[in-house]
Amino acid sequence: MEELPHWCVYARLQSQLTTRSQIDDYAWGLEAGLNRLLSEKSSTEDDVERAIHSESRRQRYRTALRRLYSSSSNHACSPENAADARQRLRLIKGRVTAEEWTILRAVGTGLKHNEIAAEQRKAPGAIRVQLLRLRRSLRASAG
Repeated sequence: MEELPHWCVYARLQSQLTTRSQIDDYAWGLEAGLNRLLSEKSSTEDDVERAIHSESRRQRYRTALRRLYSSSSNHACSPENAADARQRLRLIKGRVTAEEWTILRAVGTGLKHNEIAAEQRKAPGAIRVQLLRLRRSLRASAG
């Protein structure tokens, strides 16, 4: 087996990760640093540190977004609104084809157009146009 060029750095990061008592943004950053060492043989210690800090920052941002959109003060998630949303989704599902529903679900779960395009084996531009037309037709049928 080929030895890692930065084995000491890898061992240090691994020990930091295993001694942590919780999974937090820094733990995710350590995972990113370990992945960087394993995937790129030419990584320097600075590259690894940058990967750790970048992923930690991304995780803090994602955590802030989760808090913002799932806070108890957010009345959009009330049981009445959730029931209304489910009913509207059932109506929409009845008005679209299976392929269109798959695309709408992908957008709703947060996939980007290029990710959806790869799954559907289409160009990202075609997905954007299809979504635009689909949204227009759903608005027209709802109004």
